[in-house]
Amino acid sequence: MKTKNSEVPQAKQALLAFTVDSFADGIAFGQHRLEQGDDPRDYYDLKVSSEGEVPRLRSRYALHKTNPLWELERALMRLSRQGVLASSTIYFGTTTDPFFPFEGKFDASMKFLQLFERYTPGLLVIQTRSPLLVIAMPVLKKLGNRAAVTIAIETPLDEMVKRYTPGFTRVEERLRAATALRRFGVEVSMQVSPVLPYGDWKKDASSFAQMLADHGDYIYVRSITDGSTELERRLKASPVGKRLAQDRKFQWLRPDSATPLITALEAICPEKLRVPERKLKESRQMSIFAA
Repeated sequence: MKTKNSEVPQAKQALLAFTVDSFADGIAFGQHRLEQGDDPRDYYDLKVSSEGEVPRLRSRYALHKTNPLWELERALMRLSRQGVLASSTIYFGTTTDPFFPFEGKFDASMKFLQLFERYTPGLLVIQTRSPLLVIAMPVLKKLGNRAAVTIAIETPLDEMVKRYTPGFTRVEERLRAATALRRFGVEVSMQVSPVLPYGDWKKDASSFAQMLADHGDYIYVRSITDGSTELERRLKASPVGKRLAQDRKFQWLRPDSATPLITALEAICPEKLRVPERKLKESRQMSIFAA
């Protein structure tokens, strides 16, 4: 006799995710699907430059300028009514830093973040380099285990921050923010994407790795390129790529530039390199997005 579970074929599960990026005059809201086994961090990492590039995956993107707060609320309301919000992941900050303190984005992002208290997804991942995120601690505490934070640190050296990512906050400020968030029980991932010069490529990898291990629950590290034609083309045209070439730091332009750091992390905390595993609330609507 067949059991109830054996009578119903199991659909292949896919990750249903949405992205929200805030700008001075609006938002970009995207819907995406990743297949089971894909690492979402490969697609949703917070970019180094705010060039507004659409993530490299199938998406529907629209920039809302008239009333961005209402547009986002309407989108979240629709997802809630469809029954998919509770099983969805929302990445807040992929092409732009939502808590960058200039261009009016910070105030808009705080208002957007408060919407997630009423329309709570299965998981909200906030990605930033700004210590100003700690101001949102009351909201994060209310969301509890449905919120996680990614803090991007491409290098531990402030002189390299000034050279290759001018305008970004000091490393110490980002680390203090990570410490404060974890103290209040917020899950923190450290993102090193792309890895930028941190001293001697091999000798200084261990000290950088230890810094990341001390401040993050999870760690994501990627080289500035994977060697593909498309990424190489973008890299040559990017400000970071041009400065690295100008400084003759060709080692950091290679597809294996992250290898020593990853090797050091594997020796210190291999468990933190794993993809975070979370069980989101099941939704019948997930079958709509199954392969």
